[in-house]
Amino acid sequence: MNTIYEGPYYLYDMHLLDETVKEAQASALKHNCNLYYAIKANNENTILEVIRKKGMGVDCVTAEEINHALKNGWSNSEIVFAGSGKTIREIEYAFQSNIKCIHCESYEEWEVISQIRRRYPKSSTAVALRINPDLQVDTHEKISTGEKHHKFGMSFSTALQIISKDSSIIGFHVHVGSQVLDMEYFESLSLRMRELISHLPSTFQLRYLNLGGGLGIDYTQPERNSMPDFNGWMRAIRTHLPVEIIETISLEPGRSVVGQCGKLIGEVQYIKNLDFHPLAILDIGMTEILRPALYGARHKITVSNDQLISMKYTVSGPSCESSDTFGGDYDLPILSRGDLVTVHSCGAYASSMQLRYNLRRPIPSKYQYRKILTQLKKREKALVA
Repeated sequence: MNTIYEGPYYLYDMHLLDETVKEAQASALKHNCNLYYAIKANNENTILEVIRKKGMGVDCVTAEEINHALKNGWSNSEIVFAGSGKTIREIEYAFQSNIKCIHCESYEEWEVISQIRRRYPKSSTAVALRINPDLQVDTHEKISTGEKHHKFGMSFSTALQIISKDSSIIGFHVHVGSQVLDMEYFESLSLRMRELISHLPSTFQLRYLNLGGGLGIDYTQPERNSMPDFNGWMRAIRTHLPVEIIETISLEPGRSVVGQCGKLIGEVQYIKNLDFHPLAILDIGMTEILRPALYGARHKITVSNDQLISMKYTVSGPSCESSDTFGGDYDLPILSRGDLVTVHSCGAYASSMQLRYNLRRPIPSKYQYRKILTQLKKREKALVA
């Protein structure tokens, strides 16, 4: 049994995060894109500092996220605000804060925004319209957002009604879903937006086009594929939208930036030998990583022990819910109580979705840097001193 284990924690590879953000920004420069990090993926201050310092803006969906971004050093003009259920208080806060842009989700929301905007005539906050492109992508139904039956966005015809009445609209926002790995879907989005742009009235000046996020990561082989294909994603987006059509395209990566840099460390509590196959009960579960219980997501799990023989386990968490499980058929070394378990690809939608269910306490985060980087920092401090 491990005697130094003090409880579960999130472990972040800060070198990988740094390299991932650099790669994303390099691709953005190549394809003339602006990046706004989707703060809902991970809102930990240490993570945000790396992302902000590399020059990304931030995409928020609540007033609290806007406030958190401002407190973490982002300027007002680097923040965009989406979300399908914005309250009057949140819209007012956005105008008061002079953020870059509000992404309006519906005709009804536009009416509310218009009323509030009149009370803040000096605000520099612009408004763009979220279009629902009615595109189906190959992802889980609960993280697909771009079909007409989804709650997000408005039809293009509705957007045309709005811009005929409101000359201050600067452009459009689109998002088709998350965890998309096939670049053909982004090419289809590029084509759909090219078609819609061609039907805009000649009097409308398109000054802003935000095509959201959605780029996925490899949950099956996270260590082999630790870096998403940012260049392929942006190249696909540009397929039918060259700079002659729209000079700059805004994008909102979240999972693709932070997903692979994080792991969740837990401990085996009990092995129950069920008739079907052994069940491993951990001290981590849906309260620390909600994705498996929420929509059946599967994360790679590894165990560090010296057992050469393996067997298949169902791996579950401690909460009083049958849905608190990581799933079955995990081929793992023979487990014992006290073995430490690593759940991979937990940089996104893990710590930011923590639950207090069963009055579980939030768990801490630890940050791992490469030794050479740590030594360089120490040397720099010594030189300054």
